[in-house]
Amino acid sequence: MSVPAADPQTGAHGGAHGGAHGAPAPAAAAEPRRWVPLALKGTAALLAGTAIGGAVLLKDSGPDPLLNYALLMTAAVAAGVGALWTVIGRHVLRAGTTLAAEARVIAHGTAGARIPVERYGDLAPVARAVNELADKLAGARRDIDRAVAESTAKAEQQKSRLATILQDLHEGVLVCNLKHQILLYNQTALDLLHLTGDLGLGRSLLHFVLPEPIHHTLERLTLRVREGRHVNHAHGTTAQFVGSTTDGRILLEGRMSVILQEKDATDAAPEITGYVITLSDATRELAALGQRDALLREATEGFRGPIANLQAALETLVDTPDLGPEDRRAFEQAMMDSCTTLAERLEHVTSDYRSVMTGSWPMSDIHSNNLLNLVRHRARDDAGYRVTLTGLPQWTHCDSFSVVVLIDHLIRRIHEISGAAEFDLSADHEGQWIYVDVTWTGAPVPSGTVDGWLDDPLADALGGLTVGDVLQHHKSTLWCEALKGREGCARLRVPLPPALSPPTAHVQAARTSSRPEFFDFNLLHQPLATSELGRTPLDALHYVVFDTETTGLSPSQGDEIIQVAAVRLVNGRILTGETFNQLVNPGRRIPPESIPFHHITDEMVADKPSIDKVLPQFRSFVSGAVMVAHNAAFDLKFLKMKERAAGVKFDGPVLDTMLLSRMLQGDDGDHTLDGIAQRLGIEVVDRHTALGDSLVTAAIFLRMIDMLRERDIRTLDDAIRGANILVELAARERAF
Repeated sequence: MSVPAADPQTGAHGGAHGGAHGAPAPAAAAEPRRWVPLALKGTAALLAGTAIGGAVLLKDSGPDPLLNYALLMTAAVAAGVGALWTVIGRHVLRAGTTLAAEARVIAHGTAGARIPVERYGDLAPVARAVNELADKLAGARRDIDRAVAESTAKAEQQKSRLATILQDLHEGVLVCNLKHQILLYNQTALDLLHLTGDLGLGRSLLHFVLPEPIHHTLERLTLRVREGRHVNHAHGTTAQFVGSTTDGRILLEGRMSVILQEKDATDAAPEITGYVITLSDATRELAALGQRDALLREATEGFRGPIANLQAALETLVDTPDLGPEDRRAFEQAMMDSCTTLAERLEHVTSDYRSVMTGSWPMSDIHSNNLLNLVRHRARDDAGYRVTLTGLPQWTHCDSFSVVVLIDHLIRRIHEISGAAEFDLSADHEGQWIYVDVTWTGAPVPSGTVDGWLDDPLADALGGLTVGDVLQHHKSTLWCEALKGREGCARLRVPLPPALSPPTAHVQAARTSSRPEFFDFNLLHQPLATSELGRTPLDALHYVVFDTETTGLSPSQGDEIIQVAAVRLVNGRILTGETFNQLVNPGRRIPPESIPFHHITDEMVADKPSIDKVLPQFRSFVSGAVMVAHNAAFDLKFLKMKERAAGVKFDGPVLDTMLLSRMLQGDDGDHTLDGIAQRLGIEVVDRHTALGDSLVTAAIFLRMIDMLRERDIRTLDDAIRGANILVELAARERAF
């Protein structure tokens, strides 16, 4: 019996298989074998063949009732199998193929698409299941469509708000990655920069904006983030700069904010992934400045000619004896009055000119350490010289980019003339100025040569600024002189204005309780070095001045270290470029009452390493140096209690500036860090931070070395011997 629907069923089955996976089956995939048709066909063919064979045998051998019955039954079974195949093929296999085709159709239909169950008889349960799946599929689609619609609406709303905000901003806004590719910009930025080229996504910002200020500002912020200063910095991750378009037609006043991504590592600094820049057109303002600059310069230069003429006329009158005494006297007086008036006017105009330039040029407060660090970074390895940061940090008010370019240019000039290869760079606060000092071993540069540098153009500065222009913007000058107290050394001084509102790392809070003065005999009574180290003069030793911040004042009662900081002191110089500064996770909550003193919170130390990880690094930093601290026993007590856990030992010599102060001034008086600094005229910057206190202590210790020498305390052993006497006296007093 033939089954005409066999081939279409095969194709339909394969299509259903592919549809169940959401895509047609691959052309190379083998079709599944159809066992039911094959079994029914084979059985019917076998039975039919048996019946035919039996009929042939019966014809040859004659009638046999039993054989006739067998043939009849075989034919009947064959007919039954054939009828069964017809029923299965029509009502099961063909219906299944149709059901599969309809299932594929309703899978693409909308809600309410149904398979008519009554058409499928025995396959009705399958049809109902398909309908239920269709309902669930439609419901899932509705949920997805609803969620997509809501998300799209929110995104469009936020996009509309952002577009409105950016559109309304009078500043151009650009978002860039670290390759300086533009990821986002507003219409103002497009209008601002379109003269330079076709602004577009993916293009480099440096095609439109002069690269040097961008690199400088990004380097400045990177350094701030790498050192963790952005957490407490007044401007956070933002810095201002002045730039221009690459064609120089538009001068730009900008502000950069870096985009941070926190790292998984607990002690790793956040990663900078890009930055946001806001720009405004400062061309008119700066052009006006330039015009005023030219006018004032012309006026000041123009006054010199008339003054010279008046003076020449006066000299002529003096040399002419023909005039009568009264005429001569009147003429001389008139000429002298004119000269005086012109001179006063010249001074007044010059003063106003400098005030205008200082007040109009974009400047901001900056920490001198950051400023001088940027100068040091500009000294390439192949420059032939090295720059070392020294001294206490100060706050100054300046255009950091032009000042960094200026100082770098001056150092290169000095190197070319003197051949000096080592330069110290420091900032000192004297009177109303912050003096940036470049110090080297050698003779001072002649004043005529220094004056000649005023006309030097600064290669990286904006608008072809000269050395003199930058100095005038800051109402400043420069000069070179021999360094007093250091024979054979010279320095170049550049005064800068002090900060307008110097940010302090912490509010100066009056301590309700101060650190206890430890006179622990075991900690501070030290054996003499009795070696060449002990006989070494104090001013020739290598020191590390350190300080700690803690959760409280009682290490034996569970208080822990939360910050360790230190600075190197070599050859009488505070190397502010060589510091150790690490926050520590104390493994316990920081008491709220201690936070006003150090301003370190639980959030700030949550991802920082524990003390057993920090102390090995600190021990490596102090290796080979004499340790110095104020009230050293307090800090040593905390360090000693963690030696075993950290696997280190602090067994080197330690000097205490509090004990040295008592040696020099007696027990009476204020021997606190603030009290000593005030008496010595040392300005305290970043007080009550571990690094800030270390720097102040280092400055105090340097002054003490000179005072100790006057008391004939010259070597390390001399200082230790004197400290031991004080400790023993204090111990005996407390015993009674």
